[in-house]
Amino acid sequence: MLSKKEILKRLKVLREEKRLRQGHLARRLRIDRSTFAKKENGIIPITTDEWLKLARAMGEEMEYFFSAASSNTEIRERLLLKFYRSLNHTEQRDLLGTIRLILKGMRRKRVHDTLNRLVGLYNG
Repeated sequence: MLSKKEILKRLKVLREEKRLRQGHLARRLRIDRSTFAKKENGIIPITTDEWLKLARAMGEEMEYFFSAASSNTEIRERLLLKFYRSLNHTEQRDLLGTIRLILKGMRRKRVHDTLNRLVGLYNG
């Protein structure tokens, strides 16, 4: 079971990953930013209804905040996404091209189809 501190840290980390300001999420909860900051810091409890709204606002399932099962795969995926978003458009295209070359010998159709769609977004 996760501690209150760990749950609130997930909220803050996800908010930062999604590049959302406290004020944006406060408006979604219909509270002021300072109240949201107190909730995020554990000074004021977050209600179940507010957790549902926060999860929806950030495109996550509520389990993300409370599930102790945070796999290494999930952590790697988040880090890769953060890295990818930090690149400019040209660097993103170059990275996808490099991955495409590396995976050229792979025979899994689904991998090729997904990669081709991604590369096509930059070439189209």
